[in-house]
Order: sequence, then structure tokens, then C-alpha cells
Amino acid sequence: YLSISLSLFSLHSYPCTALVVATSPETAERAAKAVEIEYGAASASPVLSIDEAIKQGSFHKDNDFMKLNHPLVHRGDVDHAWSNCEFVVTGEIRSSGQCHFYMETQTIMVAPDEGNRLHIECSSQGPTTVRKQVSVAVNKPANKIRAGTRRAGGAFGGKISRNMPLATAVAVAAETLGIPVRAQLDRRLDMATTGGRHPMLSRYKVGFNKSGKILALSVDTFADAGYTVDDTFGLLDMMQTMMDSAYFVPNYRTTAAACKTNTITNTDMRSPGVCSGVFFMENILDRVAYELRLPPNKVREQNFYSADGKQRTPMGDPTTFIQLQNVWTTLQKSADVVTRTAAVAAFNQANRWRKRGIYCTPVKYGISQHGYKMAVAINVLEEDGTINVAHGGVEIGQGINTKVAQAVAYKLQVPLSLICITHNSTDSIPNATLTGGSGTSETVVNAALLAAENLLARLKPYLEPGAKWEDVVSAAYHGGVNLSAQGYWGGGPRGKKRVNPMYDYFVYAACCSEVELDVLTGEVQIIRSDIAYDCGKSLNQAVDVGQVEGAFIQSVGFYLTEDVVKHEKTGQVLTAGTWDYKPPTAVDIPQVFNVTFVKTNNPATVSTLGSKAVGEPPYQLGASVFFAAKQAVYAARANAGLKGYVHLETPASPVALQTACGVTASQLTM
Repeated sequence: YLSISLSLFSLHSYPCTALVVATSPETAERAAKAVEIEYGAASASPVLSIDEAIKQGSFHKDNDFMKLNHPLVHRGDVDHAWSNCEFVVTGEIRSSGQCHFYMETQTIMVAPDEGNRLHIECSSQGPTTVRKQVSVAVNKPANKIRAGTRRAGGAFGGKISRNMPLATAVAVAAETLGIPVRAQLDRRLDMATTGGRHPMLSRYKVGFNKSGKILALSVDTFADAGYTVDDTFGLLDMMQTMMDSAYFVPNYRTTAAACKTNTITNTDMRSPGVCSGVFFMENILDRVAYELRLPPNKVREQNFYSADGKQRTPMGDPTTFIQLQNVWTTLQKSADVVTRTAAVAAFNQANRWRKRGIYCTPVKYGISQHGYKMAVAINVLEEDGTINVAHGGVEIGQGINTKVAQAVAYKLQVPLSLICITHNSTDSIPNATLTGGSGTSETVVNAALLAAENLLARLKPYLEPGAKWEDVVSAAYHGGVNLSAQGYWGGGPRGKKRVNPMYDYFVYAACCSEVELDVLTGEVQIIRSDIAYDCGKSLNQAVDVGQVEGAFIQSVGFYLTEDVVKHEKTGQVLTAGTWDYKPPTAVDIPQVFNVTFVKTNNPATVSTLGSKAVGEPPYQLGASVFFAAKQAVYAARANAGLKGYVHLETPASPVALQTACGVTASQLTM
């Protein structure tokens, strides 16, 4: 067992200062706590916030990817457009960080194997990447490292790169001592060292006319990367290219910068960058609606991408097969928005200390299969026709194994019961890319379909009408046919100059949420949430509904409950552990929760059996809960005689909402 020694000061960076290997976790922990570390005097005060980084000019330099694709995304002539706007307002918005809180913390086991090899079992989104890093750490050729992941107990981006320090440390210990070594971080240490979603600050200037149509928009965003760059530039690219969301702005400009602070390195987390960018955009639409005293839905509809699909995104991507109006109209009807909005107003009129809010938000989310390189191996067993399938993706709770098995059964026209998904290992699929970005299930299914096609081509002489599968397999085997087949899906280059179009297709969705706010305590209950989702032809509706619901609830944590607090002088994460950190629980699930898949097809050239992705796009829909709570705050403030625009940041915690309502101490006195 391996334990990691740490000190509070070293939490500015990855806190691996010493490794202790022992015969039990308890012994390792005691030894680690006995380690004392002496530090020299600091040469300067640490930079612990975005504001301080901006003030001191502390930024990470753009990497090659960003130099090719940044620093700005633009359309039209923003500077010239201001003079044509009837109204121009400025402001700033902040979105908080969010800690990784997967069920299984960072876990790895490394054991020496015969042939001078190392066998690694790890909770990872990319065994191939683990193999590469360990190979360097222990100075072994790649073929001497076998890395595998049967499944990960949740990941959401936290096991792409942030598991590498632990993986390499355990590998060095196992290689040095010649014994199997296992390590699993406890929850507090995992949360303190893994990093999480990037906190961001956005400064905007928006120009619009009296009908609510936005004519010009300029947004400058700053992200807290931490002391090193993980995937900050990649997620800033995603943020900038999808910040427009469902809205067409003729004169549009965004810039982004990665702040260098003396805090733990932040990393990818479900919908990295995009959730903050969409939140910023929705805030801007909300601000326009407030300034004009117009219904928020009306302002949004004024700015939607046109239904004819002729408008292009700021990146030049077409919106040819747009489903935005379809999902929006479906939502308005299925959620009975007009009637319920009136009912909310009546409730607020009748109640002083409990207020309700109702709000609708849409999203347009780009999906690309560029950069994915996935392989599938199908092995048919001749004695009974059963099938083993190995693939390069990792099951992290998204149902990829189910979809791959279904795809093979569908293509081969065999019962699903014949198929077994085998262990993910670099010995069977050696060169797979990472699992993440919502595109892995699709690309692996594509590879599975190709592998099945290759197998069927060999079996064609034996596929007589009415023949049993096991008889076909037996005949082919005795006829000398290879019953193993591979399929490979290579989605093109990534990391070099941006391809055009950037996205293969867009997912469209919308959500209406109604909440009830306890004015005196700031606590929120989600009364009802309705989601209309453009899933194309779902590969598995049970799996996809679960993904939509799960993404939505996880985003409720980002918008309402998960407050990341750091020590003001050291940057140490103080909310590490279940006592201090509050991800959503059962009581945060909407009392009524409806998900409707809008009947559409994905006609994009690059698609998987007409389906669309479900992993990350639904995450943006939690914004409806945030803005519904904000509407409830306005109702409470009206009763208190308070006026003015409410500046509310994520998370809208009970304390933040109570404060925004203007609650005083006298109101809490019995």
C-alpha cells in the first residue's frame, strides 16, 4: 500500500512530497503523517485568485494549439456596431469551480509481471495514456507495460490526466521494490489534489435594441488554470466556440486568457469550459430582459438562430439541420409554460416568505468526432458461436459497453445474450484515445460496426437464409475462415490547425424549471423540471435518459450547492470532504422530472446510426434552475421594497440567495 505525505503549504501545488510504502493502509498513513517538511522563505506573496492574477499580469503563455486558433473568436464589426445600438450595458459575471466527486476516488494497482513487464489496473479514462506516462517514469519500452481499466466508478474528466501523478508514483514503487503496490486516495486527499472545474471571470459589453435583439457583443474571459496548465487552453477553445449557444449575434467577439495562480492545477470536468460560457451567455440574455422589462422567453426567441438553418456560427459552421425551434416549441407545450408562469405569479402574490420562480433556457452544443482514434476487436468462439468484443473506450458509467454490444448484435443479427464485452487493456487495444468529450460512445460504436462488417464479409459464403448463427460459425471455422475481425475509426487530426467545420453536428435541447425558495433560509426546492432533448435516433433510450438526467442533476450542484472554498492566504481547499462539500442529493432532484426525446434524425455525414450525443450537452440545462431561483429572489425583493438588477454568481447557495433577498436579522427574530 502506498500513502502520500503532504503539508498544508504544499497544497499550493500537487502535494506529493514523499511516498511511503507499507504492508497496510494504516501503517502507511501513520508513517506519512510523521513526515516533517521544512520550507525556505517565500520570495513573494502567492497569487490565489483571478483578480490578483490579472492585477499582476500572471498568465500562462498560449501553447501551439491556442496560437493557431486564438486569441479571439469574432464575427462582424463589433467596434462599429456600438453606434447602431439603442442600448449598451456592461458588466461582469463569475462562475465558480466545482470539485470532482466521482464515486471511486483515484485508484491504481501495479504489479511486476513475467518478462520484466508491469501490469497496471487503474481507474482511468485512458489506459493508453497511463501506459505512456508509466513507460517514461520507469524507463521501460511501451510493450513492457500493460494497462487496463475494467470500469471506472465515475470520472467526468478527473481521470484523464490528474491520475498520472499517482499512477507514476505507484509504478516507480512497484518497479523499485519488485512487489505489487496499490494506492487509493481517500476522499479529502482526492478532492484536495485532483483539481476541478476552472473558476472563470467574464467581462462583457452588450448592445441591443428595444425589442431585445442583441446587435453587438464583446466578452473577455479569464480562467483560473492553477500553477500549471492541464487542458485549460483546450477548454477555453471549447468555451469560445460554443458560448454563442442558441443565439445568433451579428457582431460578436470573445477573447480568453489562462490565469496562472499558486493553487492546485484545475482540469477538465463534464462540459469543460462550455458550461461557464453558456452560463455567461444566458446571464447576458437575462440582463437584456431585465433592462427592457421584457419576458425572458421573448428576448431569447428574438435572438435564436433562424429556423431556415442559413445562419452560421462565429466559427463558420453551418446550422443546416437546426432543431432549436422544434425543441423549444415542444418544451413550451409539454411543460405548459404559459399556464404555470401565471400560477407562479399568483403563488408569489399570496405568499411573503416562500417564493417561486419559473425559467426556460435552451442550448446548442457542438459535437465533433475529430481526434478520436478507436478500435474494436470481435472474436467469435467456434464451439458455440459466442462472441467476445474488446474496445478502446472505458466504461465510466455512460453505458458504452451496452451500446457496443448492441451495435455488434444489430450488425451481425445475433441475440445480445451471445456477446460479452471483455476487459479494456492496452494488450488488446493498444492505441486508443481518451474516453471523454461526449464522442467516445459514438466513435467506438462506429468501429464496432466496421469490425462486424469485416467479419460478415468473410462469413458471406456461409450465410444461407434461415441458417443458425452457431452453424454458420462452425461451417466457417472448418472452412478455414478467420473468426476474429477488427474495426478502426479514425476521426481525423486534432491539436493542429482547426478543421472546418469545427463540429460535425449540433445537439439542441431546452429545459423549463420551477423552484420554490424559502426566503428566510435561502433554501431551494426544485418543484418541476421538463427537458426537451434532440437525441436523434437514440442508440439506447434507457441509457440516454439516464445520461440526460444525470448531467442535469450534476449541473444543479454547479449552479446551487457545490461551493468550493479555499484558504485566503494559502489557497488550500477547505471544502474537501462530505462534511464541507455538498454535491446534490436525493432532495435536490426535481419533485417532477420529465425528459422528452424530440423525434428527429441526425442526417450529418458523420453520425452513428442517426444518433446524437448525450454525455455533456444536457449539463447546460441546469441554468434553468439557477435563473428560476433568481426570479424567486426578485419576487422576494419586491415585497421588501428592494429594486435593481440582482448580480448572482454560481453557486447560488442558501447564503447567497438569502442575502440577495435582503433578509435582515430582525426578520429572523421570533
